[in-house]
Amino acid sequence: MVLLSEAFFAGVLLLFVYRMVSARRIMDVFMLLAFLVIGFALGLYENADISVLLFGTLIFNGLASTYRSKANYAFFALAIIFVASIYGLTQLIAQSMLLGFLSASHFFAKRVERASVKVERRRDEAQVLLGLVIVCAFDLIPSLYIVELLIGAILLASLVGNFSLNNKSNYVSRMLHSFERSDAVLGQGAMWLATGTLFAISFLQGNLLVAVLVPLFVGDAVATLAGTAYPSPLPYNKKKSVSGAFAYFAASALISFPFVGYIGVATALVGAVVESLPMHIDDNFDTAAVLTLLIKVLDFAGIV
Repeated sequence: MVLLSEAFFAGVLLLFVYRMVSARRIMDVFMLLAFLVIGFALGLYENADISVLLFGTLIFNGLASTYRSKANYAFFALAIIFVASIYGLTQLIAQSMLLGFLSASHFFAKRVERASVKVERRRDEAQVLLGLVIVCAFDLIPSLYIVELLIGAILLASLVGNFSLNNKSNYVSRMLHSFERSDAVLGQGAMWLATGTLFAISFLQGNLLVAVLVPLFVGDAVATLAGTAYPSPLPYNKKKSVSGAFAYFAASALISFPFVGYIGVATALVGAVVESLPMHIDDNFDTAAVLTLLIKVLDFAGIV
């Protein structure tokens, strides 16, 4: 284990030098340094192996920032080796992925217009279906395995997305583009959804994850479907609707309640409010972060 830690430390130094040399903008350097500091502080707080956390952050920063290039495949291979080498430490892997993706999030921060109603509905229906599959999984298999599957799915999605961007004529690429907004980079929305998911699985365990993942996957999509079908603008945000906010709350609360009781009702209500606000980094990430922090506070207060 000591030799493995030393190998991770050497990897941190080598990969850090490479990322600094290959950075194209000062923003790339600033963001990476900022999240390496956050990773260092998080490792100290959790008494985790800091070299492992920083190495993972660098790998996943490279994976996200090289999207749309052949270098992405090299970082994908590194990511697989990294995950395999610490297999079982799921929260540490998730935290590394979270920090790495966030440190490269400015590559995906481009504001895009809403897709056509047909495309938006297709996206939302697929998202609801995915959310229901995840919820059903919590009733059938241990949550630890679900987290491992989510991490694997995010990695696989990054590989498929990069391949599809570089091979636009194949069937998979055409199918994926049919779900995307015309002015967005393929996978931009999925990246933020993955980052929100990673935030939840980085700091929560067991069925409590349902209280975040259901609003994130099901509530958000149902809100859009209801809002487009029954437009009724909110007074403080004309782009969101009363019907959408109610659908978000009702769907999230009903699905979450059997797993986490009234905690699911609380996260459904708070999630509906957060999602309806006019200002966001991205509503998938913002909602996941707020709901995760809410559950941690409730846990600290002895309510959970």
